[in-house]
Amino acid sequence: MKRLLVAIAVIVPMALGIYARMHTLKVWKKTPERFYLEGRPLFTSYDAFLFARYGRDFFEGRYHSGKRDPFRFVPDNFLTENVTYPTPVPMSSFTAGLLAKLFKTHIENVDQYFTPLLSVLLAIPLVLLLARIGYPTAGLCGALAGVLSYIYAIRTSVLRFDTDSLNLFFPIAMALFLHMALDEEEKKKRYLLIAAAGITGQLYYWWYRKSGIILVFLILFAGYRFLTEKFIHKRSIDYKELLWALVIFNPYIVFLGIFGLFGMIHSYIINFFKPAVESGFPNVQKSISELRHFNIKTVAEVSIGSYYLFAIGLAGTAALYYRSFKKVFLTLPVFLIGLMTLKGANRFAMYLAPFIGAGFGYLVDRSILYFESRKERELNLPRLVAFLAAGAIIVAANRATFSMVAYPRITPRLAKNFIKLRELTPEDAWIWTWWDYGYAIQYLGRRATFHDGGSQTTPKTYFVATTFSTPDQKLANTVIKAIANIGLTRIEEWIKEGIPGERIRDMVFSGNFSAPLKHPVYWAFTEDLVGKFAWINYFGTWNFKEKKGAKLPILPLSCRMKKKNILACNVGILNLNTGILVNQNGQGIPIREIAIRDDDSKRLIRHNYHPKGLFIAARKKRNTLYMYVTYEQPFRSSFVQMYILKNYSPKYFRLIYDDFPSMVLYQTL
Repeated sequence: MKRLLVAIAVIVPMALGIYARMHTLKVWKKTPERFYLEGRPLFTSYDAFLFARYGRDFFEGRYHSGKRDPFRFVPDNFLTENVTYPTPVPMSSFTAGLLAKLFKTHIENVDQYFTPLLSVLLAIPLVLLLARIGYPTAGLCGALAGVLSYIYAIRTSVLRFDTDSLNLFFPIAMALFLHMALDEEEKKKRYLLIAAAGITGQLYYWWYRKSGIILVFLILFAGYRFLTEKFIHKRSIDYKELLWALVIFNPYIVFLGIFGLFGMIHSYIINFFKPAVESGFPNVQKSISELRHFNIKTVAEVSIGSYYLFAIGLAGTAALYYRSFKKVFLTLPVFLIGLMTLKGANRFAMYLAPFIGAGFGYLVDRSILYFESRKERELNLPRLVAFLAAGAIIVAANRATFSMVAYPRITPRLAKNFIKLRELTPEDAWIWTWWDYGYAIQYLGRRATFHDGGSQTTPKTYFVATTFSTPDQKLANTVIKAIANIGLTRIEEWIKEGIPGERIRDMVFSGNFSAPLKHPVYWAFTEDLVGKFAWINYFGTWNFKEKKGAKLPILPLSCRMKKKNILACNVGILNLNTGILVNQNGQGIPIREIAIRDDDSKRLIRHNYHPKGLFIAARKKRNTLYMYVTYEQPFRSSFVQMYILKNYSPKYFRLIYDDFPSMVLYQTL
């Protein structure tokens, strides 16, 4: 019976997890024009483009471990020796790149299956660990909750080419091997199990490059061995075993773990809640969706699917650790990372999910064991029924995962435009834009960017934001040139000298560092920035004294002609005669100005209505009218003027390419 339960607990969660993720491709294939570019699927995460580029660079012979990465974080990759390719090439990049080369296809095609298949492997060590200590239902429920939790399914969906797919597998596998080593009496087998744990740890470091948790595992193992041998068994400690563990885990990785552990806590817990960071510059982490904090109800929904099941499971997990601490204490590092979601970033909920499921299953196991003790015999049929029923409850609670559809982070049209950058710009060009598509531009366009998803939390991002929010295109030109010359490198030097952020801003704005460009710089405006503009503007208008900015959005208007000069829009009725927008509550909102760029007539048409009110910017292109409503400050911004209205100063910028709304590209003069 035990082997049957273990087999079910491993196979069923893996099968359901793969099925839930592959559902996305069924939806995609119904309307391939939305999800594929010439048969090439599009990635569903920003970071996927980075790992894909590493794989591509490696097999094209461009990748040189520890050497300058020419695509990332210009100009600092040329000003310092710190912006380099990782050593060695990331495991995911190497593996997927190798498969792409063998099958003569794109890495995107490989990742349709690569990430989903890897993501369900966590079921194997989790089930084996919990079944080994007598709790198979906990293993089943933990595995089901782990692979089917909504947030984990999102983070390991098709084309989500990222490290999350094995970030639970490796730590839980380490815990399993170390647990088996602690239980093993035969020295040779014990050393082999420690070796298996150490090799798993090194593979984990190659996969994720995070060493803090590896250090914690080693400390827990060595500490437990030391205390039990010295104070419980009252015998001499086998220091050779502890030395063997240190060697096999790699002393260098263990040493790095000291800084990695502190860095993770400092970044995700301490710094996250600060409105400003070094020298008063705004904290960009506040705008990153995966780092936002969820309330307890939302955490429950995305991790286990039910608030009540979450409460029961959490209580069960607490009981499991209390009653069987010696058997499961090695899983504490992973569980504690999961608990960080109650205080910090929502991404950690994926680490919590398998433990909540296991806690629920543990209560079922304990109930069965109680009744078996009363009957003084094994209740095989009731145990099987309870086992399957508990699993069914977890599946039902996470039913939303089976209808989840992952969507690309980029449209086929924009992907095509990024590829077109190779024709529009010289090979040594640098692209100035918001950080989200930095990796995509590097991978598809093969052009360098000023910041990206791994370097967006520096003061450099503040200066990028200022160029989008300022109405002064001369100032935008000045800032671009200054950052292209001094980079973050000089800014960090000023910060170390104790110069406050406000003063640094004034120095950059002064133009004293805006020497002629050594590399051609192109400013890319893309459609996604409309939805992100509120945060961009918040950082770009940052007040260093008040430690806040103006978080003002730009809202797209979807309108149709109701009758002459009367438009029915998604937010209400717009009367072009009176300049009044009547919202859905019947409230009349005055419009101060409407500006329309007519691409057909090549005219910028302005209509002024009221002394106070909202502003509408519109672009008419090939009989399609794109309209956006906003406030005065965003309306005057370089973003609205240059991107939507094509109203730019030829003294400072040259229009290179206009595929509005997908991408508009200017060269900085």
